[in-house]
Amino acid sequence: MKKIIPIASSGVIAVIIGLIMMQTPAPEPMLEKIESKYVTANSLLKQKLAENQIQMSSPIKLSDPKDVEKYCSFFTSEEKQQLVQYCTSTELKDQNGVFLGNIHMVGTKDEPKIALALIQTDDSASNLDSVKSVFAILSDTLVCDCWAQQKPGGLDNIGQWVDGLYQFHQGDIKPHSKSNPIFLDGKSLQLEITTKEEGYLWQFFIYY
Repeated sequence: MKKIIPIASSGVIAVIIGLIMMQTPAPEPMLEKIESKYVTANSLLKQKLAENQIQMSSPIKLSDPKDVEKYCSFFTSEEKQQLVQYCTSTELKDQNGVFLGNIHMVGTKDEPKIALALIQTDDSASNLDSVKSVFAILSDTLVCDCWAQQKPGGLDNIGQWVDGLYQFHQGDIKPHSKSNPIFLDGKSLQLEITTKEEGYLWQFFIYY
């Protein structure tokens, strides 16, 4: 069982309270076809994160409709939630084995449609560099390694985006802040931050 950060934002419902390890097996050829793009994406992420001293677990995979409905109901938008027919979840830890957060991939049975990273920081955001690293690796791996060339939103790197939203959030009285979407290589990216009792919950969405 993996530790899952609960989500709390205007566009997301926190319904994951745990993940089951036992699932009804699908016929092997069909399972391989369904999982191929998810496996490739998670494998690339695991490799790139490891190069930056961030550990990523092997993904828990959910494909049974009842399990998907129970554990992967992320969105209040019915249109977005209908995209969630299959999902994977992984756990992130830093080089000292300290839990950082989770990466979820959801979509159709053929391919991911949305990637979601959740990272918890303390109230002083002492591990903000980890947030920047994870989000940058997700963008480079799942979108393109082209941020520096395209400078979406006029930003030199994703770290500037994180810093900007953090500064805005600190000056706001609301517990939740959301960035405007940024478009990169045909995909939409969005940042969110929520004040929690234990610090801040960062959320990074990639819409394919």
